[in-house]
This record gives sequence, C-alpha cells and structure tokens, in this order.
Amino acid sequence: MSSSLRQHAGPFIAVVMSALCAGAYAQTSATASAPDTGRYVISYVCDDTQIDSSAPLPPDGRPYNLGVTFVSAQTGQPLSNVQVRLRRHGRVLVEFNATGPRCLFSLPEASYRVEGTYEGSMQFAIVETGSLTAQLRW
Repeated sequence: MSSSLRQHAGPFIAVVMSALCAGAYAQTSATASAPDTGRYVISYVCDDTQIDSSAPLPPDGRPYNLGVTFVSAQTGQPLSNVQVRLRRHGRVLVEFNATGPRCLFSLPEASYRVEGTYEGSMQFAIVETGSLTAQLRW
C-alpha cells in the first residue's frame, strides 16, 4: 500500500470500524483530521431519553457537548433504530445505527449536520456544539 493511501485510509478505516463496533449501549470513538494535532476523537453514546451530560465520559475525558433526540412528530414518543450520520463541511465523520432515542457527542467546537434516517425518511438539523436539546422528528 502506498504511503499516501495508507495516510488517508487510516482515518477512514477508524471511522468505519468504530461504526461497526457500536453496541447496545453504543459508546465509541472515531478518528478524523484536525488542524492542530492532525487528529481528534469523536465520541458518542446513545441510550434512553434519560441519558444526559452525566453519562460516562468518553475515553479521552472530554465532556459531551452536543445532544440529539429522535421522536415521532405525531405522538411525541421516542424513536430508536435511527440510522445517524454526523457531517461537517459535507464530509461524513461518523455513521451508525442509534440503539436508543437519544445520542450525545463529544466533538471539537463547531457546527455539525446531524442526519437521521427512520423507516426510509431522512431528517436533519444543523447543530452547534453546546446544544444538548436538538430534536429530529418524523
């Protein structure tokens, strides 16, 4: 494998492997580029609607600074099994199936596009870090 391909494949493979390893209490990390260190860790956890910023901290110890809840527009009931994509500048940083209706992320300060697909229908929101109350409704 060429050194250029190895350099660019590493972060992509880390994101894919993180998404594949998400468990019932899905807490994982993904690696992506950052200007200061060349890498940063994206951590997330998904669980029931009661999960909040007091959830167990990610391995790097940074707090969760972005939260999104998935709900039915008709009933207001929480929705699980939502396919989630987190994007920045159009690039998919992490993609996974949310096992619970609420997900928390630990991310570098910025705005992100959080996309959710439920029963074939996609919704999205542009969310700034610091917001733990974003909702996607179907």
